[in-house]
Parts: sequence; structure tokens; C-alpha cells
Amino acid sequence: MPRKTACALTALLAFMSMTAVPSAHHSRAMFNVNELISVEGVVKDVQWRNPHMWVTLDVPGPNGTKESWGFEGSGAASMVAAGISPQILKVGNRVKIIAHPPRDKSQRTAEFMGMEVNGRYFSRGTGSNIRGTGEN
Repeated sequence: MPRKTACALTALLAFMSMTAVPSAHHSRAMFNVNELISVEGVVKDVQWRNPHMWVTLDVPGPNGTKESWGFEGSGAASMVAAGISPQILKVGNRVKIIAHPPRDKSQRTAEFMGMEVNGRYFSRGTGSNIRGTGEN
């Protein structure tokens, strides 16, 4: 194989390996993006990380039991830029999270789109309209 062809092939393979992972990472197939639900509970855990943060709520379940719901959000910087700070979304606070529900109804994991705290609405910074009124 000529040296020029080998270099071009190596460069192409290197480029493909760098772009394949990020594009595969962002599938939303597990969520019903045509529907919004609201889940109210007490923040049990918040993991402020990139590329996605994670929030766990303790939610009242049937017969007085607690259910844990998990919510995948945007990256930490995007959430803070939208006003969702560690002071608002912290362990022990009562919040209502607005989310795209799981397609598999047996799961209690949803895609965080926004939240309501004390009558104030926060959107995760993706241009989503969580109130249905044109306001975020």
C-alpha cells in the first residue's frame, strides 16, 4: 500500500473513532419525548457531573411506601446557567421535577426537563417549554 494511501486511511480511522462515541452517547430512545410528567418528592441525591447530572428523588408511593425516581439532566454547567443551582437542588429540598417519562412504564427513570420549586419554574437550558405557556 502506498504511503500516501496508508496515511489517509489512518487519518480517516482516527477521525471516525473520535466522532462515533459522542454521537452514540446521546440517544433519547428510552424516553417518551412526546409526553411530560411531573414527579414531586424530596431530593435524596444529586450528582453534579458532566456530560449529564443525575438527581434521585424519594417519592411517596402506594400504601405510604417510598419510591426512588432517577432523573438524567444536562451537564452541570448547563443546569447552573439555567438557574438550577446546588443551593436550590440540594439533598432534603422538596421539588417537583418535570420530565419525559420512560417508555418502559416499569422503570422509574426519566429525562429531567425542568423543575418547580416554591412556584418558580426552571428549565434545564435546552429551550424546552416546561409550562406550556411560552415561558420557561
